[in-house]
Amino acid sequence: MLARTGPLVKPTSADYNRRMAVGKTLRELLSFEGVSLADIEAVRLILRGGSVVDWHRLNLHTPREVGAFLRVNGYDGDNEADQARMRRLIAAAAAYLERNFHYHFPPEVKEPLAVEDLFLLASASSEYQNLACVVLKVAHILNHVEARELKWHLAVSEDVLYRKAEAAVHRVRDDLLAAGAPVILFDGGRKSLDSIVTKMLAKRSTLATEVLDRLRFRIVTRTAPDIVPILVYLTDRLLPYNYVVPGHSRNEILTPEDLFGSVPSLRASAGQLQYRFQLEDAEAPEDPNRFSDADFRMINFVVDLPVRVDDLIRASGDACPRHLGSLVFLWVEFQVFDLATWEANERGEASHERYKDRQRWEVIRRLVYGQSGGGPGFGGRTRT
Repeated sequence: MLARTGPLVKPTSADYNRRMAVGKTLRELLSFEGVSLADIEAVRLILRGGSVVDWHRLNLHTPREVGAFLRVNGYDGDNEADQARMRRLIAAAAAYLERNFHYHFPPEVKEPLAVEDLFLLASASSEYQNLACVVLKVAHILNHVEARELKWHLAVSEDVLYRKAEAAVHRVRDDLLAAGAPVILFDGGRKSLDSIVTKMLAKRSTLATEVLDRLRFRIVTRTAPDIVPILVYLTDRLLPYNYVVPGHSRNEILTPEDLFGSVPSLRASAGQLQYRFQLEDAEAPEDPNRFSDADFRMINFVVDLPVRVDDLIRASGDACPRHLGSLVFLWVEFQVFDLATWEANERGEASHERYKDRQRWEVIRRLVYGQSGGGPGFGGRTRT
C-alpha cells in the first residue's frame, strides 16, 4: 500500500487543441455515452485478473478502434517498420500453429491485406473468426517473448527504462487532470530500495523478480461510479488490458452491476460478453497480501506496460537484433480507490501505518525465528 505523501498533482500546461480533444472524449466517458462493449470487456479483464488467451473473440469493429488498440500496445499503424513487425508476428504465429498443431489457414488469416483486417476478422461473425483469434493469441505471446529478449540486449540500466515508463504515465495523467477528470489524487513512482528489501523479507518467496510493484501509482476518484470511465480512459491511452498480469488483481469496490448500471444501452449486448456475470468473481490473487486488514478495500492490478525504446536501439548499434522490434515491457502496479473508500482505509487497523507495523513485525519475526519458527505473530486482522 502506498503512503499518503506529497502534494496533489497539478495538471501541467499542454497544447490547447490536444487538451480540448481529450476533454471531449473524457466528457463522453463520464456520461457513459462513449463507453462501448469493448471498454466493458477491458475493465472486466483488469478487475478479474484474467488473460485474453482465454477469450474467444475481440470486440473491435472499426479500423479506428483497431488503431487505438494497437497504439496502446506500442504500435503505430502508419509506421512501415511497425507494420512489417506485426506482419512477421502474424506469420510466425501461423507457422507455429501449423508446425505444432497441424492447423491450416486461409490467406485472409495468414496473410491479411491489412494487419487491421485480422483484428476485425477476430471480432466478426464469420467462418474464420475463430482462426483469426487463435493466430492473434499466439502473436500476442510471441510479441511479449521477443520484447523480453530485447530487454536483455539493451545495454542500459533499469533506471533508464523506468524513467521512460514513468514519463508515459505522467503524460496521460497530466492530460487526464487537465481535462477536468473527477480525480482527487494521482501519484506514485518507484519503490525505494528499503521498501523492496522489506517486502522481499516479508514475502514467503524472496525472489527479487517477484516484486511486481517497483513502479506503482495510486488513483483516488471522487466517487465509486467515476472509477469505470477513468479505467476506460486509461485502457484507451496507456494500459493495454491484454497485458494485465493474470492472478494479480483485486477488486473489492466495483460489482458486476456497477459496470452496466450506467450504460443501459449495452444491457442488450451482455450476452456477447466473454463470461457470464455469474463468473465475475475475481480470480484469487497468486500472492495475497496478508498484512492488509480485513476491512481494507481497493482495486489493484498489475500491467506489463509496453515501452518504446527506438532511441536506445539506435544507440546500441548492432547489439540489438532488429527482428525483435522496438518494445520492452515493465511491470507497473495501479491501486484505485474512490474517496470514501480511501478515507475509510486510513482509519484504524486498515491504515497504512498499521499495515507497515504488521509487515515490519513479520520481518523481524522471520529474521529471528525463521519462516516456520516460533515467536510472536504480527497481530491484527489479516487476509489469508
